[in-house]
Amino acid sequence: MNIAIAPCCWGVYWPTGNDLGWTDYLDRIVAAGYRHTELGPYGYFITDPAVLSRELTSRGLSVVAAAHVHTLADAGTADALAERTHQICSLLTAVGGTHFILMDESEFYPKDQMGIVDEAGWRTVVELTLLSARIVRDYGLQFSFHPHVGTCVEHEDQIDRLLAETDPDLVGLCLDTGHHAYWKADPKVFFLRHTARINAIHLKNVDGTFRDRVLAENIHCDRAFEDGIMTDLDRGAVDIADFLETLLASGYDGPLVVEQDLAPKHPETPEAIATRNFTFVSTLLAGRSGR
Repeated sequence: MNIAIAPCCWGVYWPTGNDLGWTDYLDRIVAAGYRHTELGPYGYFITDPAVLSRELTSRGLSVVAAAHVHTLADAGTADALAERTHQICSLLTAVGGTHFILMDESEFYPKDQMGIVDEAGWRTVVELTLLSARIVRDYGLQFSFHPHVGTCVEHEDQIDRLLAETDPDLVGLCLDTGHHAYWKADPKVFFLRHTARINAIHLKNVDGTFRDRVLAENIHCDRAFEDGIMTDLDRGAVDIADFLETLLASGYDGPLVVEQDLAPKHPETPEAIATRNFTFVSTLLAGRSGR
């Protein structure tokens, strides 16, 4: 299983306005031990495939996936989603990526109604998901839907409904262990229940003590993320070692992307965090694959 990382570990959530340039990002992930990456928001990396391929090759890097965030409950954005899906898939195909990951945009929702949609909004989410998935299939790539805190697909019942209402030959699932555990759900149990649909993994952990306070005091998810609810892989509520053992036993062979959203109050640099997470995961994988 190849260990990848994503630009969000350096706080890159938007195509522009980032403190870290894309070539510097590549240099830093290599220094941290990684040889595989997601592309991040479209436009953060250069979109010229020849230049991007050259920069990746010169560092011994490969692309596993690209993640795209979209306002899925807004029917008026269908054309924009289709256009962006084509652009991302074209770039992925040119640089050897295999997975297109789609998630809902939490910023679409009012702060006091995060993830709330009516039935018409839900139907739009399903329809736009299928629209994007069909385009991805035409490029010969795999489509993965990523449930996300603060959106209309975050709880297990919502994820189950989306899976039930979409074609399994079109729509796979990117299971994010941290987002799943945010609500005290068990990502291992969920993985075992939906192994056939899960074709990508975002490996993330959640601070269990802080999570309990967030849920008990109804702390807004924006503040929870800013204050570091997503913590280092070896320090959270999810037993990452046990989860990885489950992946290996299942024969899972999709992307395994280490993620730790950058929290402003974390005492360490993103480079230090990324390095420690890589060492932790690679050591676990080496130990279990050798059994």
